Amino acid sequence: MSASNEPEVTVSLDKVKEHFVVDAELHQGFQLGSLVIEPDLGIVIRNGQRYHLAPKAMEVLLYLSSTNGEVVSREQILAFAWGDNHAAKTHVTHVISEIRHVLDDHKECPTYIQTIPRKGYRMLLPTAVKSVNSIWPFPADQVHQISGSEKKWQLSFSLLKSSRLINASVAYLVVSWVLLQVFSIILPIFDVPNWGGKVGALFLVIGFPLVISFQWYKEFKIKKKFAHKTNKNHRFIYQQLSVDSFFILIILLIIYYVSTHLIEKIERESNLQPFNVIVDYKAPIANVIENAVAVLPFHATGVDNNPQYFVSGLQEELVNLLTLKAVAVFKVSSIRAVNALEPKASIEEIKNILGVKYIVEGRSKVVNSVLIINTIMTDVVTGFQVWSDVSEGSIEELVILYSDLSRKITNALRLLIVGDNAVNTINAMPTENFAAYDAYLQGKVKYRNSKNINMLVAAEKLFIIALQLDPDFIQASSALCQTYLDKYLLSNDTKEYEKGLNVCQLIASNRIVSFESELALGRLYRVNGQYEKAETHLNKAKLIKPESSEVFISLADLYAKLEQSDKAEILYQQAINLELGNWNHYYDYGLFLFNSGRYEQAISQFNKVILINKNKAMAYNALGAVYYLLLDFEQANIAWSKSLAIEPTSLTFSNLGTVLFFMQRYENAAEMYLQSAELSPLNPTVWGNLGDAFKYTKNQKNSAKSAYEKGLKLAQKNAIINDKDSSLQAQISRYYSELTQCTQAKDHQDIALKNNVQDPYIYYDLSIVAINCFDVNDMKPFIKKAIFFGYPRQLLLADPQFYDYKHWLKEIV
Repeated sequence: MSASNEPEVTVSLDKVKEHFVVDAELHQGFQLGSLVIEPDLGIVIRNGQRYHLAPKAMEVLLYLSSTNGEVVSREQILAFAWGDNHAAKTHVTHVISEIRHVLDDHKECPTYIQTIPRKGYRMLLPTAVKSVNSIWPFPADQVHQISGSEKKWQLSFSLLKSSRLINASVAYLVVSWVLLQVFSIILPIFDVPNWGGKVGALFLVIGFPLVISFQWYKEFKIKKKFAHKTNKNHRFIYQQLSVDSFFILIILLIIYYVSTHLIEKIERESNLQPFNVIVDYKAPIANVIENAVAVLPFHATGVDNNPQYFVSGLQEELVNLLTLKAVAVFKVSSIRAVNALEPKASIEEIKNILGVKYIVEGRSKVVNSVLIINTIMTDVVTGFQVWSDVSEGSIEELVILYSDLSRKITNALRLLIVGDNAVNTINAMPTENFAAYDAYLQGKVKYRNSKNINMLVAAEKLFIIALQLDPDFIQASSALCQTYLDKYLLSNDTKEYEKGLNVCQLIASNRIVSFESELALGRLYRVNGQYEKAETHLNKAKLIKPESSEVFISLADLYAKLEQSDKAEILYQQAINLELGNWNHYYDYGLFLFNSGRYEQAISQFNKVILINKNKAMAYNALGAVYYLLLDFEQANIAWSKSLAIEPTSLTFSNLGTVLFFMQRYENAAEMYLQSAELSPLNPTVWGNLGDAFKYTKNQKNSAKSAYEKGLKLAQKNAIINDKDSSLQAQISRYYSELTQCTQAKDHQDIALKNNVQDPYIYYDLSIVAINCFDVNDMKPFIKKAIFFGYPRQLLLADPQFYDYKHWLKEIV
């Protein structure tokens, strides 16, 4: 309830100050239970450690301690501490929170300060006279338990541990380390010799004992003064002096050793002659391969009238052609390696980095509706231009221009490398229809940037246009097949799968084999559970383009589905190495780590996605899910807020619903799940989550049953496509158990466990099946396996579905 709804209480400032007068003796120090409060020093001694308390907070603590257990309103505290009973009540809340933190008190189960709802606060413990030993970090009741010299030495070492001596030492070391890092960066910029940094380090080393000695002297004066006032034995003071001196002596010996070593090194390096120092900052130089070529990006001028996307894609198409058709003759530098070059890299730099003999580059322009593409080939060793070409044609003849240019470049390279003048008769044209090829290239751009439905829909429309213009365009058919499969995986809409199946079957019946068709068929068979066929086609695609990261990712997804985690991880890492700038690969690898229960490593991958492209809502959503499972709720909330700010997604609303569900706010959780269902109405998981929220909401049993039935129906539709998916079978089993159909639940549980399952979420679902069907003997091993494979232990204790087994869970957790 907000402060504005609380009853207003008018408090007379004069009456508060007149009625509550803090006892002067309390300012000299007092005890609250085992705690020692030193108001004048601003410290609280707890468990032998000293904690600082701000003056305002100490004033409020004194006020509460002097009320003898009476309830004190917020207005009274404001009037006493701030002199204004109409000041913001948040001041009181903040100060009470600060006091509780120092006292190690808890609002829910208080030891010292109790919150009385709508009334104020009350001090639970009475004040007691401070022990004469109170400045020493032992409460009075503990001092008498230690006898003789043992007591004095324990007091001495405890004082040393909590004194400024240790704190100052740590602070100085941290600051020195930071300064050394700054020296290592700044000094080379100003050409300071190597020994200059060591001189700075020497000054820091010498300054250390000076700072420590100063702090020790201040500390010792305070202790001696206190001992004099309390008639404390001076022998104990000098015993404390010996402990401190021993500590300082050790520090001085270490400093002597380090400083001697540094001085020797400075003298040795300062005597070195500059011409004897040879520093090589050059990057390694690649050896030139005689038959290697690199195709640089083609550029367009006058972009308003020039199809930039076609000219930009020309580099990729030329690389594919040279790789596929002349693999025995040419070695072609990958696009990834070429694009890693600086935009204005010189010929010498290109030679040293890529190790190629020839580079091909070009530029296009439009003059009076005529497209002109100028292409040149340069020998990087001599710097001479060894071939050039000018191709001209109307905009409608782009595909013809591309075909002619590809053939000319291939023949020029053959002539230069193997002396073969024969014309390459292989027709590299994917289609003879310019408009079809134009639409296909635009669709490929959309598809490469896809990870959401809207981009996939845009790509789908363009691929359909391409096929309407040229039904035999095999690359467009392959791209459309993959687009439908991606739409199905994102939306769970089985109609999208059926569309993809129809297109892919047409590809399979075509006698033309291409990289795109093999990749599309491999992904189709992975989705529908024909894993052997999927592996065959993906490996064929890999043979055609051995450096395609798309193939590595698809194979990794396949092996992850087959529970061959080691193979999958190697392939994910290879895909990333092939395209270091492709955020999709980091995201896919992060999901693999997340599903494997390796949450810390998953965070690293999702952060890389955000570094590359900070506007990806899905990356923030995944990051939030990982933080939530690690019980870092603050970071999870930040990540999900950023995800919603970029793009509200079904998955983010579902995750927020799960948080509310674990907080036992079931009605709010149901609201979140309903918003998730609106965005993704065909996702069975969302409906299952909604059923869970309704299950624990009063008078919503029928709604829960309807939600489970909806989730079951959708999951069964997906199982028709792939009945080997263990996760899907576990989900169906779970929904049957929620509907008290335990026989069917058991059947699907057996199917889910046929494979060597290592997914912790499958065992989590099956443990709930066991609970719903009253099979505790199955529930316990399922929970243990879920924990073994990475499900967070502490999260199980907060799960309402396991409340009846909390004591058993605490034992295994």
